[in-house]
Amino acid sequence: LVAHAAKTRNLAAGTIIGTGTVSNKGADGGAGQPVAEGGAGYSCIAEIRMIETIRDGAPSTPFMQPGDRVRIEMRDSANHSIFGAIDQKVVAV
Repeated sequence: LVAHAAKTRNLAAGTIIGTGTVSNKGADGGAGQPVAEGGAGYSCIAEIRMIETIRDGAPSTPFMQPGDRVRIEMRDSANHSIFGAIDQKVVAV
């Protein structure tokens, strides 16, 4: 995104570039599809809920609840963890 902006705009030193979420696109170029339908996933729960609302009239994916777990890990082509996993459990406070 930054490279594209730099090629298409006269950016001065100190320019701040902000983006929203970067997500997959559907086969038709529109919004991404659920993973169960061949999509690559979403960047956040709010995004999938918005797509569901547009597509179905209401969201069906719930927000996280105490006891739910989030695990994020990046692996290389040999399936080795590159940075280590982030593994967190949602707890009530």
